[in-house]
Amino acid sequence: MNELLFSGLALLGVGIMILAPYGIYHIAGSDLPPTIKIALELIVIGLGLALIHVIRDRLRSIEEEGI
Repeated sequence: MNELLFSGLALLGVGIMILAPYGIYHIAGSDLPPTIKIALELIVIGLGLALIHVIRDRLRSIEEEGI
């Protein structure tokens, strides 16, 4: 696998792992209604799962093509 791609994905993962708990902490501590808090958390989880799927699919296609 390309070292530059791996480095970029690693940095992306670390950044997400740092910012996600920080954002959840601030949303949980805010005075938003519980329905809005739950909806925001579900959106973030859904986007995270979609991002993981796209990255895994892209890595599989790179390996199959032999790039």
